[in-house]
Order: sequence, then structure tokens, then C-alpha cells
Amino acid sequence: NNRFAMFSINVQYTLNTPIAPVFAAISDHAHYGRFKAVRFAQLVETSSSESEPNGLGALREVHVGPLQLMERITVFERPTRMDYHIESSKPVDIRHTLGSIKLTAVDAEHTHVSWESQGFIQMPLIGWLIDKRFSQLGAKGFLSILKHIEREAAL
Repeated sequence: NNRFAMFSINVQYTLNTPIAPVFAAISDHAHYGRFKAVRFAQLVETSSSESEPNGLGALREVHVGPLQLMERITVFERPTRMDYHIESSKPVDIRHTLGSIKLTAVDAEHTHVSWESQGFIQMPLIGWLIDKRFSQLGAKGFLSILKHIEREAAL
């Protein structure tokens, strides 16, 4: 089936940073714009939880390269997990099947992050051509965000 190109991004990285500030940075949707990989980001709808406006049910708009993504937070377990689902995207139609960021405290000063994103790019005829590149760029972008968080925490 060449109508859909499956992408799969899996980044494993251990930061020299405690788990709480890593989760705080990852879940601070409105400030994703400070990451080099992100052109624009805003929190469109807050969570129903007053104590966690970025939590379960929150909707964020994130622009990465030419992509405009609307992402809904589907799991929010501070400080160990945040899952999200791409509800809509432009200019290409992404059918998102997995978006999960899992954090594990290795010790008091180190946090392991597992960031996975999978789905299909609906682009007739040429979707398969951009699949591999999309996976590579996605992994590079996720890793640059994690390294930025690590640098910020060191300051």
C-alpha cells in the first residue's frame, strides 16, 4: 500500500539532569518555541485539571519545520510519562498511532527518556519516499529538545 508511509521514531537518551525539571520542561507546551527544532508552540486548550493546565486533555499547537501539528495530551503522569496524539496536521495528513514520552530516574541526578512516535503520512504516490527522512528528522528534533533541556538545567 503506497498511499501511506509509516514512520517510526524512537529516541533513547539519558540526561545529566534530575527527573522533575526534565518532566517540567517536556510538559511546558507554551514554551516549546525555545527549542531550535520548534518554530512556534502554544497551549490552545488547558487540561480540565486546575493544578495541571498542561495535563490530560490539554491541546497544544506545535510547528516543526513546515509541519503544523495539533496534539492532544492523552496520558499525563507527573514525572514519569506524557503521551500525546496528533489530532490534525498541515500541510500533510499524519495518522498518528503512538506518541509517548517515558521518563525514568536513573538516580538523583540522571533521567532516562524514551520518546516514541509512530504513524502514517497520507501522501499518495510519494509518501514512501519521505517516510525514512521524516523518521530521521523526527529523531534528530526530539534529541535536540532533550539536549537543550539538559543544557538549560546545567545553567
